[in-house]
Amino acid sequence: MSTAREIREPEEPRTTVAATPEDQPLTLFEEHGLLLRQVAVRAEELLAVTAGGGWPARELQALLTYMRVEVLRQAVDEERLLFPCCPPSAALDRLGRDHTILHLMTEMLATAATGEGPRIPAELARTTRDLLAHLERHLGSEEAVLAADGGRGEAPGTTVTNRPHAWYALPEGDGIDLAALPAPSEG
Repeated sequence: MSTAREIREPEEPRTTVAATPEDQPLTLFEEHGLLLRQVAVRAEELLAVTAGGGWPARELQALLTYMRVEVLRQAVDEERLLFPCCPPSAALDRLGRDHTILHLMTEMLATAATGEGPRIPAELARTTRDLLAHLERHLGSEEAVLAADGGRGEAPGTTVTNRPHAWYALPEGDGIDLAALPAPSEG
């Protein structure tokens, strides 16, 4: 009987999407497709729980996190980096309003996640479906407006970020209280 532990190589982290190599940034249209697919995956998980009459706390939090960290960040980046490159128009104004609606719909989901008000799975499901439909329409409209300005999703300025979208599954459980960790040693 050996007392030595078996040494294993760490497992590769699971990701929901493969990150693109740094030298191959996504075009805006590819980025939109990725964002929509990732929101759809999270929405489907949430809808599966609500279909059974349950409250999807974990699934709702996953959708909210993705909306805030990826989708709403993308909207801000587009308004800051791409919209100024397009001539002012009613269509561009509508895209800005669409971003505001996405933000408001995300906050509606956040309110539901906090438990403020009644927890009605059917209402949450309806809001989630509305969010997904609005996002899909918005991304299509945005692509049409930006493509009409001569872009094909490949032109300079249509790649919004080079940041890969790799999402890693994290273990569930208690968080780490950073204040309880020992101070770094000086030396």
